[in-house]
Amino acid sequence: MWCNTGAVAGADLTGRERVLRRWVIALAAIAGVMLILVMAVVLYWLRFVLPTEPDPFTRGPWVAQVSATSARIAWQVDPEQAVQVRATGPDGRTIAARGGRLTGLAPGTRYGWVADTAGTARAFGSVTTPPLGAGAPVRFAILGDYGVGGEDQYAVARVAAAQGPAFTVSTGDNVYLAAAPVLFDQTIFRPMRPLLAQGPLLGVVGDHDTLWRGGKPLADTLGWPGGGDHSVQRYGRLAFITLGVDGDAADLPFLRRALAATAGADARWVIIHRPLAPGNPVLPVVRQAGAAAVLSGHNHRYERRTVDGVLCLTVGTGGAPRSGGEEFTPTSPDAVVSLAEYGSLRTDYGGGQVTYTFIDAGGKVRDRFRAPAGG
Repeated sequence: MWCNTGAVAGADLTGRERVLRRWVIALAAIAGVMLILVMAVVLYWLRFVLPTEPDPFTRGPWVAQVSATSARIAWQVDPEQAVQVRATGPDGRTIAARGGRLTGLAPGTRYGWVADTAGTARAFGSVTTPPLGAGAPVRFAILGDYGVGGEDQYAVARVAAAQGPAFTVSTGDNVYLAAAPVLFDQTIFRPMRPLLAQGPLLGVVGDHDTLWRGGKPLADTLGWPGGGDHSVQRYGRLAFITLGVDGDAADLPFLRRALAATAGADARWVIIHRPLAPGNPVLPVVRQAGAAAVLSGHNHRYERRTVDGVLCLTVGTGGAPRSGGEEFTPTSPDAVVSLAEYGSLRTDYGGGQVTYTFIDAGGKVRDRFRAPAGG
């Protein structure tokens, strides 16, 4: 027997059920249209709104040099891309760089800069010019033993950059296991990018750095005079005298000349990668000259010591691995403070005094003290 089930089913529906069925069909059609519209919006967003080009900068940009009235921003980029750097100061004036060099800056002033390609800003940072007046406040960061490219190094750099330093001082071992140029981006320029975009990196070579051509390629890349060994590096009225990996009697002639040449500085620090032991011949010369402190790394700790009357600070906490015991991170018996923690030393100079603040990789202050800047 033939049976029209559809007709029977339709005939069984009441008027209210027929209306309800029409609403269900209409809502399903509307939902389908909305789904198509959402998918179209998402595809448009992904295709035309979100950035699709990779970072054009293969290195940096970073602040390579700074003086009271100028600064140089450096980078490496696809050769086919033109880069324009512009800076803006407190007065609202826009300063365009030529070849990455900003000129006509005011002393003691912070400028925000951007680097663009094709009219779009792709990188940014700040540069703070040194003040001219004696005793004017300056903030900088100190760290060392950092060049591994791991997450601990990234964390230390983030915390240090958050303090707004005008520049950074390295106590050595900038690249592990050896300072070959092929490793510079992985171990320095990418992890340290937030920090290097705010100011130049001054410092010294460590024993790991010198394993590759004595550290010269590294010093040349960072613009360190004297191969990052025997040099005088300055930020305005502050001076940093580097003696290389070790300090011994052979360094005394250069050290005396450098101390005499920087006698008019507001404050002077001597940087030696390996910490000095009591009786080292460098210490009496540093003490007599009235330098603020000797800065070192090598030991993967933060330590505050006074050795033969000289403040000695070890900041080998930039991210290099620590041993489980005392093999690579020994505690110095004369240390007032000794911490096996990753971190950096925020340093605030002003008015003949220096405030040192050790901040760990989680942003916690672990040590803070004030000392004379010397004379």
